[in-house]
Amino acid sequence: MNMQTFLTVIEAGPESFGAFAPDIQGCIAFSVSREELTTLFKLAVESHLRELAEAGEPLPVPETTEIPGLSIGVPSGSITLVWTTVMLPIAVQVAHA
Repeated sequence: MNMQTFLTVIEAGPESFGAFAPDIQGCIAFSVSREELTTLFKLAVESHLRELAEAGEPLPVPETTEIPGLSIGVPSGSITLVWTTVMLPIAVQVAHA
């Protein structure tokens, strides 16, 4: 299996959580719990990558390793950086084999 890992930003709001990966434009997820957010975001990324592959579009490449200055003006604990590992679409796996 071909796996890819992307830096993910998780934001804690007053009543919900949100996630995005700087290297994957347009792919976000929201949830009322952090645990559910993790699952939803992974599914969103895998679905997004599959749709790109099916459309013949290039897949994003993980390039972001940190976000300089992220903590400036951010309340403690409201933003967390984590790594999300996803499986690349089958079409992409076959193409790279």
